[in-house]
This record gives sequence, structure tokens and C-alpha cells, in this order.
Amino acid sequence: MRHAIKKAAFFLMAEKGIDQVSMREIAEKVKVTKPVLYYYFKNKEDLCRSIVDEHEERFFAMMEDAYSKGHNLEEVLNLLLQAHMEFFRKSPVNSKFVMQMIAYTLNRKFPAEQRRPLPEVVLGKYLAQKEGVHHLPAGAAQDISRLISALFFKVMLNAYVNTYVHGGAVPATYDEEVISRTVRIILLGVKRYYEDKKK
Repeated sequence: MRHAIKKAAFFLMAEKGIDQVSMREIAEKVKVTKPVLYYYFKNKEDLCRSIVDEHEERFFAMMEDAYSKGHNLEEVLNLLLQAHMEFFRKSPVNSKFVMQMIAYTLNRKFPAEQRRPLPEVVLGKYLAQKEGVHHLPAGAAQDISRLISALFFKVMLNAYVNTYVHGGAVPATYDEEVISRTVRIILLGVKRYYEDKKK
């Protein structure tokens, strides 16, 4: 039942916006009473947080998988970005939900204990731990994580625009070749920057 509630809420929120969906509407979609919803979730915030947590877990699992399969930093970043791209390509509604979530959070201030680390922060910490393994200069991990995170967002935005603005009529801007080339440019650019900085 918990899964059915989250699935219904996810699709309703992606379609209409988080603020526009009521617990009553979610209950009607799942064909249960409102008390059943409140048995599983304290309120809409709690339900929304549970959906976001599930997506974050998928992202972290994707990241762990890329780390375990990649033989070097370039491979790791390629695998991670390709999995990210596939996540939105297979289910474009994911990009719609993320866009609704961004709009929703821009209008609210969450207490510090409710804020989650951004993927950029998580990736930056991982890369910082591996600076020695990947022969990265001190500080380069944060630069790489910022640039890769911008690419994460661009891939998601591209999936959203292609599906919901152009109706799938425009070919995707990102594919494996574009991702691979962009990762290489980022890594070479960061390496060159730190080499020049030493001079």
C-alpha cells in the first residue's frame, strides 16, 4: 500500500505540481480513505520526502555502481552520467517531477535538519577521498564535482524539454558520445588549470 500511495503521489505531483496536489486527491487515485494515507505518512511533506528519498537512493546506488565498474576517473564519470541520462530517457516523468520539486523548494525554507546534501556535495566528497587514487591535485575534486553536477542538471533539463516542450520531436542533445567527450574536456581542462596554477 505504501508503494501504491507513493507511486500515485509521484505521478500526480509530476503532472500538476506538488502544491496543487492534495492528500484527498492522492487517496482518491489510490482508492483508499484519507486516514489510510495518514497511517503511512504524517502529511504531504512526509510523503514527498519519502518519494525524494527513494530517488536519492537510486542515484546513490547508480553512483556506487559506476565507482565499482570504472577503472579510472574518466570511466567512473562516464558510467555515472550515462546511467543518469538513461534514468531520464527511460522514464521522462522523472525529469518532470524534478522540475516540480525545484519549483516547490524555491518557495519554501526547510530547516537545516531536513536539508539533504546535493549530488555535487556527495560527489565532491567521494572524489576528495580518492584524490590520491586518481592523481588529482588538492581542490580539483570540488571543481570536477561542480562541473559534472552542472552536466547532470543539463541532461535532466534536456530530457524534460525534449519530452514536454517539443513532444519528443527534437533529437536528444546528449548521447554516449557527447557525454564521453564532455567528461574528457572537463578532466583535461581541470588538469591544465592546476598545471598552470603551479607555474
